[in-house]
Formats: sequence, structure tokens, C-alpha cells
Amino acid sequence: MKDPAVLACESIFDHAAKSDQSKYPWAQNVVAVGLLQRVKGRWACLPLAFRYYLPEKTIKAKTLNVTKGGKVPAFQTKLAQAATMILEIAACFAGVPVLVVTDSWFGNNGLFKPLRQALGVQFHLLSRLRVTSVLYDLPPERRPKQRGARRKYGQKLGSAADLAAQFCHLAKNYQVHLYGKSCEILAHEQVFMLKTLR
Repeated sequence: MKDPAVLACESIFDHAAKSDQSKYPWAQNVVAVGLLQRVKGRWACLPLAFRYYLPEKTIKAKTLNVTKGGKVPAFQTKLAQAATMILEIAACFAGVPVLVVTDSWFGNNGLFKPLRQALGVQFHLLSRLRVTSVLYDLPPERRPKQRGARRKYGQKLGSAADLAAQFCHLAKNYQVHLYGKSCEILAHEQVFMLKTLR
């Protein structure tokens, strides 16, 4: 039974729902930030902060599940919520490089730009790419007396999946710790440009 008085609860779309699960469960949508730490040979994410996420339409409706202490929160996107929490944590470690590790959904300019503006070159983002992400070469050098604005991106090289297949023969073996075990993987390193990070 749905209880509209439960804070931040609503029918949300679950993109990871299996065939025998509801695609719109009555649940809370949480944006969380944690500290990655090796514990007994395995990576663990130790929670540091979280925010309830509610769509703008839900906040505008001012239903019982969005009010806290009689007040309705201001709307923030998931990316803005994540950036706010990371900046609050980074403020406790002034001058220390900050490496943010995300999945492909958060690995874009919506998170990168505000954090790079606030923290400068001490901020770095490590993210998975979507297999459909289009990658570009570095922009070519300008020729003497070349007219027009300098190109921001080089030649379009294809999707991450296409390039993974293309460079497979150049990949090298590396030993990594995965799920508490030492595993051998194939990897290749190359610099590309990504328009989602501008």
C-alpha cells in the first residue's frame, strides 16, 4: 500500500528492473556519494553523504511526500546534487587532489564542468563510457595564416565499441584486483576527445 506521507517516496521508473519486477516501484530515489576504500582486498564504497531526488513536477505539486517540516525543497538535478555533495566533502581536504569515480550516467559535463570550475586542475573524473559514445581525435594544428576559428575537435573516429574492436590487437595484459581476486585483463591506452565533456 502506498503511503503518501513517506518522505521522498513516489512511483519511479526503475531502468534496471527485471522482467518479473515492477518497472515503477513505490520507492525513494537516492543520489549517494561515498569513499572508495580497499577492504580485505576488495573495493568498498563507504557512504559519506546522500540526497533524496524528486522530479521537478513532483516538487511543484507540493504533495505530502516532498514536504519536510512544512517546507518544500528547491529542485536540483541529480548531477547538481552530486556536485554539491562532492564540493562539501572536498572543502574538508583543501589542496588535496580529488578523483571522482562514476558510472557512465554521471560521466559528462553536467558533473565535470561545475567541479572543475570550483576545484580547478586538482579535480579529475574517472568514468565508464557508454558503448555508443562517439570519440574524436585531437584537433589538428593550425596552418600558418589559416582563416576561421580554431577547430575544437579532430576527426570523428567512431563509437567506443567500434574503437575497442579496432584496437584489440594492440591491447596488453594487465593484472588487476577484481572482486577480491587477481585477474588478467586486456587494455589499450589512447587519448581521445569526448563531446559530452566539451
